Amino acid sequence: MDTSNIALIRRPPRSYRDFYLRHEIEIDLTLADRQHAGYVDALRAAGLDIHAIPPDERFADSVFIEDTAVVWQGRALRTRMAPHREGEQDAVIDHLRQTHEIVTLPPTATLDGGDVLHTEDITYVGRSSRTNGAGAGALRDFLGPAKRRVVEVPVDRCLHLKSAATWLGDETLLVAHELVDVSYFEIERVLFTAEGEEKAPNTLRIGSHLLLLAGNPGSAATLWEFAQYRDLTLHTLAMSEFEKGDGSLTCLSIVM
Repeated sequence: MDTSNIALIRRPPRSYRDFYLRHEIEIDLTLADRQHAGYVDALRAAGLDIHAIPPDERFADSVFIEDTAVVWQGRALRTRMAPHREGEQDAVIDHLRQTHEIVTLPPTATLDGGDVLHTEDITYVGRSSRTNGAGAGALRDFLGPAKRRVVEVPVDRCLHLKSAATWLGDETLLVAHELVDVSYFEIERVLFTAEGEEKAPNTLRIGSHLLLLAGNPGSAATLWEFAQYRDLTLHTLAMSEFEKGDGSLTCLSIVM
């Protein structure tokens, strides 16, 4: 099976609302379902085939499927996440096993997919509360056969590296400079999100399509100019119910 145009997704379980309610965060599940469906429609419009992993009520955060695996050139690295999320990976890895060689982390390593940012030549990995040095080292080993260089970036002002920065393609990085030190990135062209729009960096480029978060007008103007110059189709998506769970556009799929 050709896996170059596939997105793995997982619908939000009903437990998503209950989990965040215990943390005094109100999730509107009806709205979350509608927003997730709109996201999947945008992936399809960008030319991706959708493979859906069934939701699992045991794992409230399992909608954030990106964190479960890092996929590269026919191989998949199973991550190790926060204790309350361990086990989410099983169904994802079972699906990937049909087409990919599966690699596992060493016992002391932790790694979330949201901390892994691929650019054209370099993969950046966030050293965050979810990814430790052993996890970064395991990622380096995993990408070794592909001769990818891996650069570590300290992340202590947000959950994941891709909460602070995403790759727009065309040698361009989008960053919230208040969340991460841009000096770690070996990239000539850096675009910055508007002040006060800290959630805006998380975008998703798929070929000639660019997905961005609604509610960030200053950053949207910058991205509109970027997209117009490159003839990209913009999809502006409201994802409020996933932002409440510290999630965003890249978190909700594994694009292969």
